[in-house]
Amino acid sequence: MSDKTIAARVADRFARANWDGKFVGKNARLQWSRAKFFLEELPQKGKKKLRQADIQNPYWAGHQGTDWWIPENLLHFAKLASSDDYDRIKDKIEKAYEEAKKRTAESTRPAEKDYYEKNKRWIDEIKWYEHLVFYLEVVPENVEPYTVEGKDFTVSVEWGTFKAYSPNSDFAQSDPHYTYYEASAPTAGRKLYKLLKEDPNALKAISWMDFGDWLTKNKIGYDTHHSVWH
Repeated sequence: MSDKTIAARVADRFARANWDGKFVGKNARLQWSRAKFFLEELPQKGKKKLRQADIQNPYWAGHQGTDWWIPENLLHFAKLASSDDYDRIKDKIEKAYEEAKKRTAESTRPAEKDYYEKNKRWIDEIKWYEHLVFYLEVVPENVEPYTVEGKDFTVSVEWGTFKAYSPNSDFAQSDPHYTYYEASAPTAGRKLYKLLKEDPNALKAISWMDFGDWLTKNKIGYDTHHSVWH
């Protein structure tokens, strides 16, 4: 196992916002797109480090010769069950790839067989890339984004971050101007997430002018951002 670069992690985070589907097994979550599968252990008692792994999908290019790697076909081959844990899911997806490769190599359709022959070396070397992350970096299951209304503003909250725009922000102009607060760190985002989840009306009487003081009082770190000319 090895650590990913910061750039790679940022790219992964962007990609994960666009998953096409998700499967949840025993303390594990699998998500996928046309480009890759992403598997991770979910937070569980006693584990500080959790495994994450991703594997490329030959279908990402959308070539007509890669139909057996359509995620729905691979999932059909894998036959995942809710009792499957991280290792079991990983093994089943690997076997599904082998099945897709076998069917492509033995296909009677020229486009499929030709694609495999031309890309055999690359396809044969596809494998899971695995690494460890601190458990707080993994979003728990059933933790969905939500919004909460303040007296004259709205705050958008996700696990690990939040964002709230000043009511004076104006995006209608050709040169928009705005001010917004954002979590200064994932710990601040998680703290606000839990606080507002427990009390959705906590900001009902709080105005934008008082929101910064309210965050400070509750020991929730935030950064202030302005439009360039503000």
